[in-house]
Amino acid sequence: MIRAPATIPALEVASSPPSPPTDHWGPAWPDLSGAPRAAVATPDPATTGAIAPMPVKAPAAALRPAYVVPAVTVRPFAIEVGGRYWYSSGKVDFGFRNGSPYYGDPTSTLDWRNVKGHAGEVFGRIAHQPTRLFVKGVIGGGTLDGGTIVDRDFFAGQLKFSDTTSDVTGDSLRYGIVDVGWSFDVPRAGWRVGGFVGYHYWNEKLGASGLVTNPDDFGGAYWGVPPGTRLVSDSTAVFVYEPTWHALRLGVDGRWEFLPGWSVAGEVAWVPIARLENKDSHLLRQSMSDLGPAPNVISRSSRGWGVEAELFLNYAVTPFLELGVGGRWWGLNADSGTVTFGPNNATFDLTKFEQQRYGVLVQAKGRF
Repeated sequence: MIRAPATIPALEVASSPPSPPTDHWGPAWPDLSGAPRAAVATPDPATTGAIAPMPVKAPAAALRPAYVVPAVTVRPFAIEVGGRYWYSSGKVDFGFRNGSPYYGDPTSTLDWRNVKGHAGEVFGRIAHQPTRLFVKGVIGGGTLDGGTIVDRDFFAGQLKFSDTTSDVTGDSLRYGIVDVGWSFDVPRAGWRVGGFVGYHYWNEKLGASGLVTNPDDFGGAYWGVPPGTRLVSDSTAVFVYEPTWHALRLGVDGRWEFLPGWSVAGEVAWVPIARLENKDSHLLRQSMSDLGPAPNVISRSSRGWGVEAELFLNYAVTPFLELGVGGRWWGLNADSGTVTFGPNNATFDLTKFEQQRYGVLVQAKGRF
């Protein structure tokens, strides 16, 4: 049997809880009218952080001080300055012909051998980093000592009629170089390479004393004494030789840091043109009937050429100080020119003038 639902006044619904429904079996659910009423759960801010009121914060950028990335300062100039000691050995070969059919070609030669040198020098390099242009140079000087000079004279057919030896007793060595160029640097790879053009001044003053005869092709007839005879004592000066070069240099230089703190650096320069003047003083032949006042033989050439090179191994003791050891070789030559003899200024052909100096260097260099 289906019953019609009971009608509950609206006022009663609002003021009292509904009674549990009943059917013919009794109440549909337990009567809870006497149970305490549940309160609406209210979150405790002290224990429930998820819904706690969030404080209003200023934007993060407003709370941090402004940070400005510092600009990278690139020094416009990189400067290197240092000093070196150069221990060297040198040689000079000279020859000329007098044009006579009775004399040889060459007519006379002078060969200086094993001339030792001790020199100090200062050097520097200034590089303008924005443009990669650089200027570098060296200036040095020292003393020469030790070695020999052999003086030979020839008749036609290169028959040697005179051969003498004297001991080199010193004198001086002076030189200077200035180069201007452009370099390309790869700092991450640790290397630098560049090209340059420059000027080289090189002056040596050689002195020799004593005179001893050597074997020749005529049994010593020219001197009238057997070979091995000392004609002049070692205390008597017999020669002063003063070659001076002015040379144009075209070259490349470079540096490679192959391990932290260790580097090699060097340069090679070709000399396409060089000017030579040599003042030769035969001190025992200064009478006006012979060669006249010293210097009494002057050699000149404007067609010199040569090669110059140096290489160093360096170790950086600190970022600002390097120590190094290396080697250097200079070689300049002239195979044409003039030789003028006093006192009447008779001029003949220069056939050979070769000069070399080579040796070991130690250096200390500051980098700024």
